[in-house]
Amino acid sequence: MKISPAACGFFLVTLFLSGCAPTRTWISMPEFQSAENAVFSARFTPLKKDASFISQFRLEVKNNTRQPFEIDWSSTRYLFDQNPSGRFVFKGITAENINDPPSDTVLPGETLQKTLSPVDLIAWRRGPGYVDQAAFSAGPVPEGQNGILLVVRQNGKVLREELTVTIKVTSE
Repeated sequence: MKISPAACGFFLVTLFLSGCAPTRTWISMPEFQSAENAVFSARFTPLKKDASFISQFRLEVKNNTRQPFEIDWSSTRYLFDQNPSGRFVFKGITAENINDPPSDTVLPGETLQKTLSPVDLIAWRRGPGYVDQAAFSAGPVPEGQNGILLVVRQNGKVLREELTVTIKVTSE
C-alpha cells in the first residue's frame, strides 16, 4: 500500500495543529468565598475534580447555635451573574426528587459538607450501561460570577446568604 506525499503531509499538519491547540484553564477569584452570621458559617469553593475545568462546588456549612437548622434545597439556588439560575444537584438527588430535593438537618456544632453541581449544567446517565455509575455528570461552569443563594431555616425563621466567586477561563 502506497501513501501519497499529500496524505502524509496532511497527516503531519493535522498532528502538528492538534498539538498546538490552546489549553483552557478555569480559575476562581477568590479561590473560595465565605460568610458568617449568628446562626451559621459557610464556605463555597469551586472544584475541578478530575478535569481541567470547574464543574462543581464544595459547600461547607457549620451550625454556630445550640439548635438544629435545615438547609432548604428547594429554595437554595445556583447564581450566575447575580441571577438565580436553577437548583443544585448532589449525591442522593435522582430524577424523581430533583424538583423537590430533601432538606438537610445540621445539628448544633456540626458541619455539613456537600459537593454541588448546577442542575442546568449536568448530563443525566440513564440506561443499562450506566447501572454502576453516578446518575449524572457535571459539565463546566461558565465564565462570570458563579455562586449560591443558601437558604437556611431555623425555628420558623428563614436566613439567606449569597456567596459568589468569579470564574475566568484562560487559554495558554
